[in-house]
Formats: sequence, C-alpha cells, structure tokens
Amino acid sequence: MLLLTIAVICVLFIISFLIFDRDLFAPPTVVSLVFLFGGVCCLYNEVRWGLAFSPKSTGLIAAGIIATMMGGLIGVFLSNYPKVDTFSFIHEKTEPQEVYISTVKTCIVIAFQLVTLYVLFRHISQLTGHNSWMLAVERYRELTGNLADVDDPSIRMPIITRNMVELSRLVGVIYAYIVGNNLIATRKILSLNWLPVIIYIVTTFMQGDRSNMIRLCVVALVTAYTVHKRKVGWQKSMETKKIIGTIVVSVALVCAVFVGFREIVGRETDMDPFYYLTFYAGSPIAVLNQVWDAPIVKPEVFGQRILFYFNESTTAFFGKPGRYNFYYPFFRSANGTFIGNAPTAFRPAFVEFGFWGFVFAMICFGAFFTLLYCRCRKKRGNSSIDIHLVIYAYISYVFIMYFYSTFFDFLSHVFIKYIIELLLIRWALVGWQFDKRYRLILRESN
Repeated sequence: MLLLTIAVICVLFIISFLIFDRDLFAPPTVVSLVFLFGGVCCLYNEVRWGLAFSPKSTGLIAAGIIATMMGGLIGVFLSNYPKVDTFSFIHEKTEPQEVYISTVKTCIVIAFQLVTLYVLFRHISQLTGHNSWMLAVERYRELTGNLADVDDPSIRMPIITRNMVELSRLVGVIYAYIVGNNLIATRKILSLNWLPVIIYIVTTFMQGDRSNMIRLCVVALVTAYTVHKRKVGWQKSMETKKIIGTIVVSVALVCAVFVGFREIVGRETDMDPFYYLTFYAGSPIAVLNQVWDAPIVKPEVFGQRILFYFNESTTAFFGKPGRYNFYYPFFRSANGTFIGNAPTAFRPAFVEFGFWGFVFAMICFGAFFTLLYCRCRKKRGNSSIDIHLVIYAYISYVFIMYFYSTFFDFLSHVFIKYIIELLLIRWALVGWQFDKRYRLILRESN
C-alpha cells in the first residue's frame, strides 16, 4: 500500500508541476515533492518498522496535497485579480541588484554574534554543570526538551541572552538572503557574508537544534531561485536547470551536515548514516499512519498543536484559553522500534479539525503561501534588500517541512516583532533608500 501511496504522490506532483507553470518552487509543487521524498524514505524502512500502511493514510495524504493545490490556484487567482486570464507565472524581467554591505558593518555583526555565542555557552555550561561541548549540549537538550524551559523558570534562558540569540538568528536570515541574492547578481560563491550565517548555525547547534540550519539554507535557496526567475522573467531557461542542479547539490550537503554533525547536537551516533537520514525523513509518514490504530482523542484546546503559537499569543494578550503551554509530546513506536514524534503537518490538522476542517486548513495555507510566492515575482521597494522576499523565504520553511511536522510559528505576535527587527537590521545594514530620494527632492525644490 505504501508503494501505491508513493505512486499517487508522484502523479499529484506531476499534475501540480504542470498546473503551476512547471515551476518547481511553487508551494503546492514543493509540498507534493517533499511528501514524495518522505514516502520513499519511509518505504526504505517499511520492513524494519513492520508497517501495515492503511488506505486511509493514502487518502489523507492525497487529500492534503490536493487541498494545497486547490489553495494554490486560489492564491494565483488572488495575485492576478482583477486581470485573471492565465495561471502563468511569466512576469517582466528584473535585473538582480547586488547587496553590498561594508566590511566594517559585517565585522561588527560577526563580533556581536561571537559574543552571543560565548554568552550562550556560558549559560548552558552553568545550567548543566559541564564545560565540555558534547556533554553540555546533550544535557541541555534533556532539560529543555518539549519546551520545558517555558514552564520551568530555573532553566529558562535569561531574557538578555534570549534576545541576543534571537537577534543573531535574524541577522543570519538577512545574510542568508544576501548570500542567495549575490550568488545570482555577482556569481560569487565565497564571501565574508557567509560568516554570520555559519556563526548562527553554530549557535543553534549549541542549543541541540538543527532546524534553524535548514531554515537558513531554505532562505538562501529560495532567494537565489526567486532572484534568478526574476532575471529571466519567470520563463524557462537553461540557467534554471543549472540552478536546480545547484539546489540538489545544496540539499545533499545539508543532509550530509545533518547526519554528520548529529553527535555535536546530542543525538545518537550508533545508527547507520543512511538509516539515520531515512529515519528522520520517513518516520513522519509512519507516525501519520498510526492515527487509525486508536480512537482519535480531541485536543483540550482548539488547534492545540497546529495553532500552538497563535494560542500562545492569545494567552499572552487575553489570558485565554487559560493555559500557556499547548505543546504535547507525540512519541510513537512500530514493531518495537521507536519511529519518532513528528506526525507531518497533515495529522494534527486532521485530528484537531476533522476531515473537512483539515481540507479547509490546507486550502487556506496553500492559498496563503502561493499568494505570497506570486507577490514575489516582482521586486518591491527600492532597497537592495527586498524585505518581502526575506519574509517569504523565511516562512517558506513551513511548507517545505509539511512532510515532517507543523512549524506555523509565523502565526503569532512574536513574528510581528521579528518583522520589525528585520526592518531595523536592514536599515542598519543598507539604510532606507527612499530617505535619500526624499532629501534629493528637497534640495531640488530649494
């Protein structure tokens, strides 16, 4: 049955690819592609896990992908309204503009990130009682697992340290954008702009987390692809094939780092590397399949998992629905083997909203991301850093990880704070372009 599921996903991928103008990065196409990847990895471990894949799981995955595609069509419609006569992504050509950051500013940024790295390690070392990186990170993961640091003030990160780490992350996002943009604008692969990205990746490794490494890589790749498509007017070109080749190589490198660096983030190292990768990529499909093994228990809070960050925001502002931590663990086993705690983005939506609510939610998210993607066809604003593309590239991680779990952290008041901070970082690095024009107009009028 799992093989049939993969075949169904493959057909849906081809349909989505054709519908959305053969654009590999159209959100619905990406969703079908990542589920195809997860399905193949799950198939590799099917015998080891003793899976009996249910036709209901096949139907749920197919319904989720189709609903995302339907939402994508709505998103394209809304982006072209009121002149909707085609679903083509073709747009006018825009020549890429290099983002130049002075060496002095970049060095200041690097110095700040290094100080943040030191302050963070000092906090982790004091909290865990270990000065060794490996022991400190492993113990820190145990202490802060399942968002325990939210509930326990004794292990919560000091507010100054937390804000420094947050700022370091957003700086990393901006520089990941710069790397991706300049890769197309100047063809330069190596530059000083890589260092802020790498330093933040080290920072996130220190917290026992690799998701933000993937997020920064997504920012760089989505930026590079979008800037290139702007350059060719979103039409097909030979260079597009080269860009896709570069993406494939980049994804392979990320996977290699993900597996190779598992020890320094406190993960098990006795697994075969290939099994380790396929375990992480394929286990969410297996966990999704277990939704039928027991009666579905409705969550205590509406949208307990999929709307975790939104509920957190309502609690922060209004004190409702009365609890702060809406996260709950989701550990599952099959055939006596632990298969993970990530249930894809489909299972929580189905459990919490029911089938039709699940379909509606996937339509909404498909429409939202595709609308943003279409809005990025044209560069907006006069700043060399297109903040619209920065934000889109940053939250693209959500639908790229649909096959793994829900990461709707942009549905919160904290994300608004992130946007304001991103704008301030852009101002600090390149300034406001319209201010220069405004002063010029004043001088001419005088």
